[in-house]
Amino acid sequence: MIQKPSILITSLGRTGTEFFGNFFADILPDSTSLHEPDIFQNTGVDNKWRHYFQQVRQAGLWRMGILKALGKWTLVNLSDDRFRNRISLEHAAKELLDQRAAFIRSQRGSIYVEANIGYYGLLDVTSDVFQSHRAVFILRDGRDWVRSHMNWGEFYGKHGIRKFISHNWPSANQIDGDPYAEQWEEMTRFERLCWAWTRLNEFALKTLEGNANARVFRFEEIFLAKERYQTLNELVSFVSNQPAIDAAMIKPIDGWLERRSHQSSAAFPAWAGWSQEHKRIFLTHCEELSSKLGYL
Repeated sequence: MIQKPSILITSLGRTGTEFFGNFFADILPDSTSLHEPDIFQNTGVDNKWRHYFQQVRQAGLWRMGILKALGKWTLVNLSDDRFRNRISLEHAAKELLDQRAAFIRSQRGSIYVEANIGYYGLLDVTSDVFQSHRAVFILRDGRDWVRSHMNWGEFYGKHGIRKFISHNWPSANQIDGDPYAEQWEEMTRFERLCWAWTRLNEFALKTLEGNANARVFRFEEIFLAKERYQTLNELVSFVSNQPAIDAAMIKPIDGWLERRSHQSSAAFPAWAGWSQEHKRIFLTHCEELSSKLGYL
C-alpha cells in the first residue's frame, strides 16, 4: 500500500481541480500538491511548452513518454475502463498502485495531494491502495456543467490529431446495453454532454458509496454560495483529518475563493437562455438525477 498520507480531489472536469492543486500547494506545509500530473496540459497555461517540460521534469521522461504512450501512466483511462466494465476492482487497484506507489514516494514532503479527474471511477478502490487518505468528489449542477463544457470545447470536442492522441471520454456505443448506443453517432455534442453528466456522475457516486474516506462536495457551495468559505473550511477539515497531518500547521484560506483558474467563454448561454429543444434534451437525460440531487 501507499504509505504517505494522501488527499485526492476528483470530478468530471470544470469544477476547480486546478484551483485545488494550487490551493493545497499554498496552505499545506511539507506537502507536494499536483494538478493532473499524468495529463499534458495545453489549455489555460501561459506557455504550453514550458508547462510540458515542467510536467516531464516532475513525473520523469519514462512516465510521461514511454509509459504514457503505452497507456500505463493515465488514471483517467483506468477510470474509463472501470466505467466501461472492462476491468475488475482487483485489476483497477493493482494498476492504481503500480501507477502511483513509486511516484508518490519520490515526491517531496510528508503529504501528497493530487487533484485529478482520473480518480472519478476509482473511489471504491482507493482504500485498498492508500493506507491513509481522504478523497473528495466535486459535483456540479448539470446545467452549468454542460454549459461550461460547451464553452470549453474539450469534452467530445477534440479535432484533428488530438482526437487520436489525447484522452477521449467514454461514449454510449461503448457500453453494453446502453439505450443510446445506436443513436450515438447522430447525437449532437450537447446531447452527448447531457448523457455524460448523468451516466458518469451516477457511476462516480456509486463508487464513492462504500468508501468512508471519501465525500461529495458541491461546486456551488464551494465557489458560489454566501457561506462558501465555511464550506471550503469544512472540506479542508475533512481531508486533513488524518493521523499524520497537523491541522494547526495549515495556513489561512482567506482570499483564495476570489482567485480564479482558467475560465471558459460565455458563448453558450446559461439555462435561462437555452432553447426549448436544449431544455427538452437536457431533461430527457438529466432530470431524474438532477431531481434526486436537489438541482431541479
